Amino acid sequence: MLNFQNNFSFNMLILNKLNNYMIMIMIMIMLFIIYIMTFIYLNLFTNKNLIENNIMEIIWTLIPMLIIIFIAFPSMKILYLNNEFKNNIFSIKIISNQWFWYYEYMNLNMKFNSYMMMKKNFNFNLMETDNSMIIPFNYFIQLIISSMDVIHSWTIPSMNIKLDSIPNQLNNMMMKTNKMGLI
Repeated sequence: MLNFQNNFSFNMLILNKLNNYMIMIMIMIMLFIIYIMTFIYLNLFTNKNLIENNIMEIIWTLIPMLIIIFIAFPSMKILYLNNEFKNNIFSIKIISNQWFWYYEYMNLNMKFNSYMMMKKNFNFNLMETDNSMIIPFNYFIQLIISSMDVIHSWTIPSMNIKLDSIPNQLNNMMMKTNKMGLI
């Protein structure tokens, strides 16, 4: 599989495009290497200038540097886009416990616990909960996460969100959905 899950956020859409860009670069490099190896293998004549050539050494030093630059600039742009804070409308506080998650919508004065539902015939195996977190559509939301006991990991893969919940530490992230549906 060459793609991620269906994207529900702008950040995931950009990350998906970066992934496709990187795969394109890797395929081009692979095809070039296969071509060169085939040419060298099928060539019956060896050229001493190809083995001892300063210009050739400069070229195969510069090409990897250019490839790294072509990969680094889009990656840095996406890194800064993911960490950009906007004016948020909603703040959701998420606190992890040993066997459940506690959610608090700070602007709406709404609180609830979310427990994992054990094996039943649901669409999401061992990921279904009795009270799911509801994410407002097309609003910037600030997630504030911490833990009561041990380190936990809270994630929404289709939105490119993964936060570690660590005791006595607040981690936060901004998010915005661009599609409606069950994530």
